[in-house]
Amino acid sequence: MPNELKIVVMSDTHLGEPTEEFKSICSRFCDDADMVIHLGDWDKIGVLNYLERYPLEAVSGNMDDYSIKQRLPAQKIVKAGGFRLAITHGWGPPEGICQRIGEQVSGVDAVLFGHTHQPRISRENGVLWFNPGSVFWGRANCRKSIGLLRINEQIEGEIIEL
Repeated sequence: MPNELKIVVMSDTHLGEPTEEFKSICSRFCDDADMVIHLGDWDKIGVLNYLERYPLEAVSGNMDDYSIKQRLPAQKIVKAGGFRLAITHGWGPPEGICQRIGEQVSGVDAVLFGHTHQPRISRENGVLWFNPGSVFWGRANCRKSIGLLRINEQIEGEIIEL
C-alpha cells in the first residue's frame, strides 16, 4: 500500500483559549497526523495559535473575530496526496448549504465544510462532501465530533464521536 495520509478535520471549536480538554483531543488525534484542517469558527486567536504546532491548513468562519479573519481566508484549495480538497466554513441555514458551497467550488475531489455542527459524509458525482461536526457544540441530537480523512488511492472519511 502506498503511504497513507492521515488528516484530522475539525470545525466549530468556539473557544476563547485552548482548554485542557481541547489539548487532550489534539494530543490524541493530531500528534501523528500528516495534516490538521480547521474549518472555522475558532472564535479567538488562541486556538489558531495553539494548532499551528501541527501541519495546519485552515479557514475562518462567520463567528471568528477580526484577528482570525485577517490571517485566514474564508475558502481555499488544499492539495493532499494528489487530491484537491476545497475547505470552507459555510454560511446560512443548514438546508441548502451544500448547494451554496457547490456554486463556489469546482474541480475538486472533496469539499470539507463546517458551520452546521452536524457531521456528514456523502459522495455526489464522485466528490466527497465531508463535515466533521463540532468539537464542542453538537446540534440536532449530534454528539461532539471530529473527522478523520485517510488518503491513499482514494479519500475515505470517518466521523469520530468524542
